[in-house]
Amino acid sequence: MFPEKTEADFAADLAASLNEQQLPISWVVVYEHQVVGTASLLLHDMQTNRELSPWLANIYLAPSVRGKGLGKWLVQQVMTEARQLGLMQLYLFTEDQAAFYQRLGWQVLKQELYQGKAVTIMSWCCQAVPAQAEAIAG
Repeated sequence: MFPEKTEADFAADLAASLNEQQLPISWVVVYEHQVVGTASLLLHDMQTNRELSPWLANIYLAPSVRGKGLGKWLVQQVMTEARQLGLMQLYLFTEDQAAFYQRLGWQVLKQELYQGKAVTIMSWCCQAVPAQAEAIAG
């Protein structure tokens, strides 16, 4: 999606976002003693839609660990962190994983063409009570 960026550019972006209490924040996933993935919370992730903030971004898992449930786990961990940080709303965009995010409680906001590709922009209310908690409380 970002052909103009080099591996060094991504490494510099990651290094700049290794914060704990303020955005941007990034995490790395270690599985069986190897770094296999990343996730970030960023103030902005698109050149368009600048009114939307913050964003779940840089979700990546190495092909060798896909299909093990790590993607779901990773996204849920970042959603929990966002809630603990007191964020009210998160946004993301995806080319082809809207159904995956919808299963985790994300809502489709709109679809648009971004950098020549059709993407779905989604949102999630961080302060909503998770469905499991509602069932227990009710």
